[in-house]
Amino acid sequence: MKLIAKEAFAQYMSHRGFTVRTLAAKVGCSPALIGHLRSGERNTCKPETARKIEKALDAPIGSLFLPKVSKVSREVSRAVA
Repeated sequence: MKLIAKEAFAQYMSHRGFTVRTLAAKVGCSPALIGHLRSGERNTCKPETARKIEKALDAPIGSLFLPKVSKVSREVSRAVA
């Protein structure tokens, strides 16, 4: 899932009284992940983690994270018999 805006994420954390460590503990992920999302160093996480973060922050579903569409395509070679 892709974080929509690091500023909104930081504002939700502040408004709900969470620090990086307290939100990480509530969500069950590493403080580094939360810190990187908040700073903008990183903007993606697993869908389950994104849902837990939105729930912990009491944010509407889809207000902080959007599904990340992959632009990668993979060709499968088929053996010729």
